[in-house]
Amino acid sequence: MKKYNILIGGIFLFTLFNAWSNDDYYSKIKKDAIAGDAQAQFKIGRMYMIVSGDYEKAFYWLGKAAKQGNAEAQADIGSFYYYGTGVKKNRKKAEEWLVKASRNGEPRAQNDLAILYSESESRDARCDRIWELLSSSAAKGYDMAYLNIGNYYLRGVCVERSMSKAVDWWEKAADKGNGQAEFNLYVSYSNGSGVSMNQHTGYVYLRKSCEHGYKKACDLINE
Repeated sequence: MKKYNILIGGIFLFTLFNAWSNDDYYSKIKKDAIAGDAQAQFKIGRMYMIVSGDYEKAFYWLGKAAKQGNAEAQADIGSFYYYGTGVKKNRKKAEEWLVKASRNGEPRAQNDLAILYSESESRDARCDRIWELLSSSAAKGYDMAYLNIGNYYLRGVCVERSMSKAVDWWEKAADKGNGQAEFNLYVSYSNGSGVSMNQHTGYVYLRKSCEHGYKKACDLINE
């Protein structure tokens, strides 16, 4: 599970920053949140998490939204418990909240729950569930699910190992601008793993990976 792996579009992020700097809008959202509006609680929780970095307040407000059934807030709370962000680390509670969000169809939670299960000692007994969750998340277009399906084909997690299938899924993730998938494709094309060797294509993916903020790619380019 990638830390703070939160599906946030550029427009939504821009809106959060604007809302935080607009006193009137912030006051209205805060008032609605205090009055019990779940969507307002979710928005103000995200503001604290993303804009101000106050994870304790973010956890407080997202927790209120999560208890009212907001699936994205439930996924956030699951991640907070998983990493110990704004709250003491607790894998059992992380699982409980990710299960709630997954049942509500939240693709990030489905992906993260699959990762949590794959890290557990009972992984082999949960293989069908792991792939069911990843497939559901991928069907909704979530790029991290594409990436992780590719990674599982690479490693042979609950599936027969296949480099060509790994590459296919990484390409799906790369099409959505996933920097880690682009880096994996750089390695694959450079070594001819699961695909015909092509140094030029590999370098193109390396550049894209760095442009999308993947540190390992940027470090390699700057060596």
